[in-house]
Amino acid sequence: MVKQMYERIEYRDIDLAYLAGIIDGEGSIYIGNFSCNPTTGTKYYQTNIQVTNTDEPLIDWLINIFGGLKNKRTPSQHAKNSRKQAYVWTVSGDRLTHLCECIFPYLICKTRQCEIMLKMRATFNRPKALAGTQGTTPLDEDVLEKRAQLMDEMRSLHIRTWSYKNH
Repeated sequence: MVKQMYERIEYRDIDLAYLAGIIDGEGSIYIGNFSCNPTTGTKYYQTNIQVTNTDEPLIDWLINIFGGLKNKRTPSQHAKNSRKQAYVWTVSGDRLTHLCECIFPYLICKTRQCEIMLKMRATFNRPKALAGTQGTTPLDEDVLEKRAQLMDEMRSLHIRTWSYKNH
């Protein structure tokens, strides 16, 4: 399977401003780590922006203008008092980097999260693995430390009432 490269396109300012407003109000700029490479123990970091909303036409508009993925929340993912189906728009990778660069001037509430995300995404700009080698080249310790620091900083902005490090 060949991975397709993301092509940067020009967006209308009005669409970028609207997207920034949606992300400020309904979105999440997210850095996380879910697992480690079983061989090396190296942490795997995930970066994305998500918007969750019960208005499916909004999610469809996001997909049509900006690309990305659309999913439905499962019943177990819904809030207990939820009566409507929730939909999720997600972007990651180079599309995420490009959109963060584009919406940054329009953000009000999540400018710091966007700055952190752009710093995090810069740690992903590494040379490809050499031809004939398995996987990718190992990450330097300073890159892993930087990613952990940026993830911790992002989480500190998201968590309001308790410390995830103490639980």
